[in-house]
Amino acid sequence: MAKTLTDLPISGFVAQEVAFSQLFGRLTASAKQAIRHEVVEPAVNAEHFPSNNQFCLITVLGHSDRVDTAGLSAEQRRAQELDASDKRARSAGTWVFDQIAAALTAAGQTPPASVANSTNFDIVTVPCGAADLVNVVPTSEAQRAQNRRVQFVISTFTP
Repeated sequence: MAKTLTDLPISGFVAQEVAFSQLFGRLTASAKQAIRHEVVEPAVNAEHFPSNNQFCLITVLGHSDRVDTAGLSAEQRRAQELDASDKRARSAGTWVFDQIAAALTAAGQTPPASVANSTNFDIVTVPCGAADLVNVVPTSEAQRAQNRRVQFVISTFTP
């Protein structure tokens, strides 16, 4: 069985931002190319050439910065962190699916109506809250932006 694994973190969400398309618009050309090449392309290839018997799993981990708002209980802070990370992961997953569908359409294929209807790829989203901070005690907005990220974990394999 041939398999590959790619881990691509993309950080830089501003405070309260959850839409991946907004973050993508601000990324460098090389970061945009990495997402297209390492995240979108493997799924497009797997779906476009089913006879190759290749499969692709895209796991999108959503991350949040810590919520330090005074007056909130620990449970309220965790709930806000989890909600933001969930929205980021879902938004990135939807964005990736839209890119895969557009690429398949451009290649002359009818894309699946949803991820559930795909044959050779899947997209799974996982909210992580603030459980895996890059900067545990952020001292600047730049460090907080590093904590606010999505992480694409791409597994491709052939049985």
